[in-house]
Amino acid sequence: MVGLSTWIQNVLRIMIIDDHPVYREALSEKIGQCFAAQSVPVLAVDGAQQGLDAISSHPQDQWVVVIDVLMPGLSGLAGIKAFKAIPQVLHVVALSGLDEKLWEPRTVAAGATYFLSKSSTSDLICSKLAHLIELPAQHAGTAADKAASYRLTDRQRQVLKLIAVGHPNKVIADQLDISEQTVKIHVGQIFKELRVFNRTQAVLKAQKSNLLDT
Repeated sequence: MVGLSTWIQNVLRIMIIDDHPVYREALSEKIGQCFAAQSVPVLAVDGAQQGLDAISSHPQDQWVVVIDVLMPGLSGLAGIKAFKAIPQVLHVVALSGLDEKLWEPRTVAAGATYFLSKSSTSDLICSKLAHLIELPAQHAGTAADKAASYRLTDRQRQVLKLIAVGHPNKVIADQLDISEQTVKIHVGQIFKELRVFNRTQAVLKAQKSNLLDT
């Protein structure tokens, strides 16, 4: 974990926002160990406002923000939306002990890439974040690298591939073991990212951009 005074510019950082000091420090230490080889700094703060201040003070850095859904002050869906609206924030990951089936669709709709339960192991959380940490390297290619230019999550790519073979939302939900409502949210996010209006357009653009091969 790093403090606010120890900065190297123009890097990717992970921020943990949680008001519970024991959980926050333990998780940030574990994540710091997970990404030590990649030299990814981890910052732990106890509130959304402190997190927003850190980002605004270092606009040249990029961030993956892991935020507790239920905290005093700015939190919940409003907190997710606030961080998602910041260009330097690549991904917002919602973290909570709240009911996963109820809150995953809500947090994803608000802009979260993942909803992670606080009952998840630290290894699982690190694994989920590892997929996101790889994205900036993929974006380092030229503008011609179309597949890398779209910020689709692993789950969204899975949904897109199942759309491409003609499966309806209910079948996609069954195959991925998620709710149909969550599938609808992912489909909406796919349409938004690809800038299309229906499934046919999404598949055509995906084929053109080699998204189905990645």
